[in-house]
Amino acid sequence: MFINFWYPACEADELVADKPLHVKMLGLEFALFRDSKGVAHCVSNVCVHRGASLAHGKVKGDCIECPYHGWQFRGDDGSCTKIPSLGNDAKIPARAKIDSYPVQEKYGLVFCFLGDLPETERPPLMDIPEWGKEGWKITRVVNQWQANYLRSQENTLDPAHTEFVHPSMGYQGGREDYNVPDLEVIEREWGVGTMTKFVSPDLPSSAMKGVKGEGQMEAGAGNHGPAHAWTYLHFSKFAMAHQYSFKLPISQNEFKSFFVQFRNFKLEDAVDAPMLERTKAVGEQDRVVVERIEPRLIPESSTEEVLVKADLVITRYREMLQMWEDKGWRIDVEKLNALKDKKAFAIPSPARRTQKGWALDPVPLIPAKDAHLANRQAAE
Repeated sequence: MFINFWYPACEADELVADKPLHVKMLGLEFALFRDSKGVAHCVSNVCVHRGASLAHGKVKGDCIECPYHGWQFRGDDGSCTKIPSLGNDAKIPARAKIDSYPVQEKYGLVFCFLGDLPETERPPLMDIPEWGKEGWKITRVVNQWQANYLRSQENTLDPAHTEFVHPSMGYQGGREDYNVPDLEVIEREWGVGTMTKFVSPDLPSSAMKGVKGEGQMEAGAGNHGPAHAWTYLHFSKFAMAHQYSFKLPISQNEFKSFFVQFRNFKLEDAVDAPMLERTKAVGEQDRVVVERIEPRLIPESSTEEVLVKADLVITRYREMLQMWEDKGWRIDVEKLNALKDKKAFAIPSPARRTQKGWALDPVPLIPAKDAHLANRQAAE
């Protein structure tokens, strides 16, 4: 799991006024709430007084109040504004603060930036060009899987699995002329992908008849950061479905996916239900496979798998993951799990770049590559 990226915490309408929301992300706990103006905030869930869950407290104006002793913390900067046991006008200890994270609402979701990068250095949210444009109809699905989200990302990027996993798009290997052509990789700053042409059967749903028949279609997918992905299905020059998946790693082996799908054909409301049914069925076909992959995590060495040319995009994706790990953005999950009963941690927020004196230690991270070199040189 990686810090310094935007993650979807919830759907916007889940976060209601005067009621905090408890969300687990990247193996840690967070509290989300709306302030007096309805602005969404995300803070570390652990009260720095005695460790209570802030998400199970109350919203008081622009603050969240701890249910244990009534300490109040602002949502915008995490500062403590009230400690009832000290009385009125008491001086608040400098260390009485919690991590507060940047939030933006977009695409009907609440996104939180879980990391300490300044605004100018943060990766952007994945763009949805179809958002708000005429001629596109939107449907949504939220799924929760018991699997590693990186394995799910690789499944999305994999052009070869479609033939065998999805009956509506492949022939289960029944065509002797089946193969995956040489891939042309689409390189972007925060992701890679590809588009390929392949032969697919007619769509099975009666509501989808007329969109395409048996024959060639174009499809592809790519990632944006470690946890977001796009998928384009071009049934013809005129009928297209563009899908965007925003994954939330709850823990190393559990994630939630907020799936937003657009179509530019059959725009009537009556088609929404069959589209959702088909989308859920395809997702279930993937889930059955991905939840059974062994090992559950991506192997540390490529020699533990036999990769072929159809895996080119997945190879590039893994190279990007390694690049972000080399920056020091990957959480050391083994160390975190070993210490979680003894220590409470926080994802480092941007304020830690300029402020000192934090009660909670930052979550353990795998050292940046430069740090490895520096330690080695120091030892020599």
